[in-house]
This record gives sequence, structure tokens and C-alpha cells, in this order.
Amino acid sequence: MGNCNTGNGLWARDLTTQSSVCVPVQLLYDGTNVQVYKELSLSTNYNLVNFGEVFDTNIYGKLISTFGTPSDRDGDGKIKILVMDIKDGATANSAYVAGYYDPVNYFADNFLSRIRSNYAEVLYLDGKELITSNNSDPNAFTSTAAHEFQHLLRFPRMYEANQTDELWINEGTSEVASDIAGFGPQTSRLDCYAGRESRCLDGINGVSLMDWNNSSNEVLKQYAFAYVFLKYLYESSGTTEEQKQNFFRNSVLGVNGIRANSTGSLMSVFQTSSNFQSTALTTQNSDIFFRMYALITGYSFGLTNFTAVHQVNSSGVTPDILDLTDAVHYYPLPTSLNRLTTNPVLPTTIKTTIKQGSTNFYTTNTPAIDNSTSRKNFGRVAGINNKGIFFWADSPTGFNASIRNRKESGEILTPVQTKPRSLKSVIGTEGDGNRFPICGFEFTNGLVHTYESIPVE
Repeated sequence: MGNCNTGNGLWARDLTTQSSVCVPVQLLYDGTNVQVYKELSLSTNYNLVNFGEVFDTNIYGKLISTFGTPSDRDGDGKIKILVMDIKDGATANSAYVAGYYDPVNYFADNFLSRIRSNYAEVLYLDGKELITSNNSDPNAFTSTAAHEFQHLLRFPRMYEANQTDELWINEGTSEVASDIAGFGPQTSRLDCYAGRESRCLDGINGVSLMDWNNSSNEVLKQYAFAYVFLKYLYESSGTTEEQKQNFFRNSVLGVNGIRANSTGSLMSVFQTSSNFQSTALTTQNSDIFFRMYALITGYSFGLTNFTAVHQVNSSGVTPDILDLTDAVHYYPLPTSLNRLTTNPVLPTTIKTTIKQGSTNFYTTNTPAIDNSTSRKNFGRVAGINNKGIFFWADSPTGFNASIRNRKESGEILTPVQTKPRSLKSVIGTEGDGNRFPICGFEFTNGLVHTYESIPVE
């Protein structure tokens, strides 16, 4: 196992043919927890030995303290990182796959299958375009490794619990994992969230946090949105790093029999965090989410007065008026997100409709909530000159949903729900000298469905 069964190689995906290829490799670093392999034919000046040492002695410890220890399918107690020219069909200035975690490696190899398994813990990182992107972002390679490592740590927990975690939670947590590893805060994500980056005009204005559809004009913003919300929740969960890490660890591993696989269960786990204040947030999952959602989106638009927040408690009724002064006291904007104070959301389009899990931003004339068309968890916060936000802090899957899969012998989980799940990789694109990494591949039933054609303008 771990050598393509015949020689010194590792199985990897050819993402253009949806099949596995045996990649001849050279072991460059063999540490306590990590092994770094290079594709034999790959030529690079990047110091992969130093990368291995940093990952082994620094990143690895921080992330397993936060998300739990990895599985150990091959029994060697180490994860393998294969740096290769990922076979993604990328051409000059096109989208490319910067890295991925393939859950097929969690299962025993089947030599009759076109998708082969190393039956080991393996991360795949691109040794060409991704390494080149270090020229514009010196942390691109290492932060991508941290992002994908969270997926590797989470997948066995999902599988053994017979669950698929909601995409925004999984990806948002991986985004924060890069910060925990030491590569944040991510200014590119914050500027995309706020609409202050050329490829993210209008920011998260009208974009759903939870209902991901891989549309070309929203996916970057959804990654930014998930990053900011999960970062806010992480920072709000405790007053020490240990307390914050404990919250994330419980969200992945579970606490009191609950894992954070859905929006509602994430709020249940948040209730067990050290800094949870029921007097400020209540003990109802939907209300907790509503209040935290109102605060972070309001803060990021420069709103300061939360004494008269409108909330619709059931569809078709007059909204209640909430005073969130206590919540503001306990859960201010953390310093790690201070860039949103100096660079708040900059809306460019007036929205006349609303989507679940989204916020519409208005510089003047924030619409009032119409009783005849109101929906549960419609919300409104208005400030000076009626600048404010109108939002629908509700989950498309519901707050009590427990998204599950059914296991099939020797196969990847078969999804019951229709929403996509993404465990994998990162696409980077050429632009104005910067590259935005986004997960762009999802593995389902052992096959890979690519979204590499998504343009990132």
C-alpha cells in the first residue's frame, strides 16, 4: 500500500479523465507526523524540505489541536503530502487546481476500479501554478495545505457519523484553518466580502451564505462570506485560543452527541462554548443564528446601533423589536476582522428581492418588512439616514435538519440531499497579480465533478 502496489509511486486523480494514475515519487522529507513526496519528474526551486519541517513541527500540531487527530489507514502514524503537477488540464492563465483531499484514500483499494486508493492519509498540492503564486502571496502554498488538511481531518468524522456536513460550514472552517495555522487574517477574503476587490464587486450584497450553487458570479463571495462568519463565530466562542480551538474541535468531533453538520447543530455546539451567553442570544438555535448573523453583517456595514433590530418570528406576522445591546457587549467585532471597519461592505446594486441566508445592504431607505410577505427570520437593522440591512437569516435546509448519507460497502458516501458537497481542492486564477483560491472539485461516489470552467473575472 502507498506505492501503487508495484513500485515507488502514489495514486492520484487525473481530473481530466476521471481516473487514477500512478505517480512516480521521491520522498523528500520524513518527519514525525508528515512525509513530503515530490513527483519524480517535477522540477521546482521551492524548498519542499523546509515546507515539510514547518508543516510537521508547527501547522500539524495547531490543526490537530483544533480539529482532532487524523485517521491512520496505513498504520504509519503519518500523513503524506504529494507535490505534483496536478492533472487538471490547466493552460496558461486558466483556472487550475491548487490542491485537494481525495476521500477515496480512506477506503481500501479496489484494483478493478478506475479510481484507485492509497489507503493512506494523502494531501495533493500543485507543484507548478500554486508554487508560482507564492510570488504574489508568499503564504499561498502553505495556507492551501492547511485548508485541505482540515478536509482530511473532517472527512472520517463525517463518514463514521453517517453525515455530510453543510458545504458552507466545511469550507468556511477550512478557510479559518489557514488563519489558525498562522496565515491570516486573509485580506483578500475580507476585501472580496466587502466588494472592494475587482472580482467581487458588490461584495456579499444579496449573496447567500448557505445556499451554494457554484455560480460564476457568487462562488468567490460565498467563500469570503463563510470565512468571515466562521471566523466571527470562532473568535466569539472563547476568550483564549484553547477555548476557541475547543469549540471548533467539538464542531467536528461532536459534543453531547451532536456534530456541527448543519446550521442548527452548529448553533447547538456553539451553545456549549465557553463564551456563550444565553441571556444575550437565547437558547433557540434559529434565534442564536439570527442574532449573530445580524451582528456580523451589521458590523461589516458600519452599523453601531442594535437597540431596535426587527425580527419576524413566523411567516406573515409583524416583526418583533429586539434590543441586542447585551449581544453587542459580549460579541463585538474581533480585532482580526478590523479591516471590515476601515473597509466596510460597499454595495453597488439595490436589491429588490431577498434569498435565504443573504443580506441586502442599503445606503439609504432600507425597506420596511411587509407583514403580508414576511418570512420567519426576516430581519432589519437601520441606522443614520436609514442606512441599513435587510436580511433573511434562515437556512434552506432548516435549523433542525441533520443531513445524512447512507453508507455503501467499499464506496464513498451516497448523498441523500441534492446540495453539492465539496471536500477537495482549490482553484486559483490569474487576474491583477493576485490569485483567489477556491475549492472547485467535489468527489461523489468516487467520481469527481469539476467546476474548473467557472470564470473568475
